[in-house]
Amino acid sequence: MKALIIEDEQLIAKELQFKIKSIANDVEIIEVLPSLKTAKKWFMANAEPDLIFMDIQLSDGISFELFDVYKLSCPVIFTTAYDEYAMRAFKVNGVDYLLKPIDEDDLTKAINKARVIVESKSPYPNELNKLATDMRSGSKTVQFKEKFIVNFRNQWLPVNVKDIACFCRDSLNYIYTFK
Repeated sequence: MKALIIEDEQLIAKELQFKIKSIANDVEIIEVLPSLKTAKKWFMANAEPDLIFMDIQLSDGISFELFDVYKLSCPVIFTTAYDEYAMRAFKVNGVDYLLKPIDEDDLTKAINKARVIVESKSPYPNELNKLATDMRSGSKTVQFKEKFIVNFRNQWLPVNVKDIACFCRDSLNYIYTFK
């Protein structure tokens, strides 16, 4: 799992990094960002990580502003010294809310919760995965449309799929054939 740490206190960020490495060797910290401004720049230039460890009160603002600017869908483990933001944290992808100093057992549980969420996400819908698998295996259970019924000069005519070059849609729907 690729993870990002957003923490403005350098010593706490290093300690968190150390704890994560000792607890979960499959979690790779790709970057440690010290401010809201650098986090915004980072998200503009990079793909969303699998997991974010995020302090709430940063030196230049509150980290919830990131959710106003970017549609983040990855799980977030909030690491903060303030308990007043807990309800808000769970409204924006929060999987856990750890108060500083961070307990290793709590961190382990939070990472395991996030791992389950990350591993359950599939980049493709299940139906599409099944279709691709069936097509690769030559399964006969997959059936495709062989004809389309089209309206041509106020008549409904069948058109074989093999004769269709493309479909176009402007103000009306069109079908172009090879014939």
